[in-house]
Amino acid sequence: IHSVSLGQTPVTQQGKVNYTSFTVSAIQKRIMIDWGTDNKIPTNYFEIQRSRDGVNFKTIALVMGSDPKQINCDCYEGFDKPDASTKKYFYRLKHFAINGEIELSETRMLAINK
Repeated sequence: IHSVSLGQTPVTQQGKVNYTSFTVSAIQKRIMIDWGTDNKIPTNYFEIQRSRDGVNFKTIALVMGSDPKQINCDCYEGFDKPDASTKKYFYRLKHFAINGEIELSETRMLAINK
């Protein structure tokens, strides 16, 4: 019997990405999402995913490579624009390794006082 799972992405844990940092902060009129890894798992790209309820996430950006301005650092960043009606944002990262493995990060929450 061959089983197929529809609507879910398989996540394997052979090699976990080690995040050295993962922060979400409000800077002026933007939300900055930045993170770093120990560069032990070769990265194809990252997706930045956002949620307003902490459960249902949507991809808002693709990050194809590390920040070239930061030397000797496997550092990444992306930005989001706040919505006037939303006070809480949840973000997570989806890592796509060179070998095809996919892994989700922990979730970070940002509350904005308006």
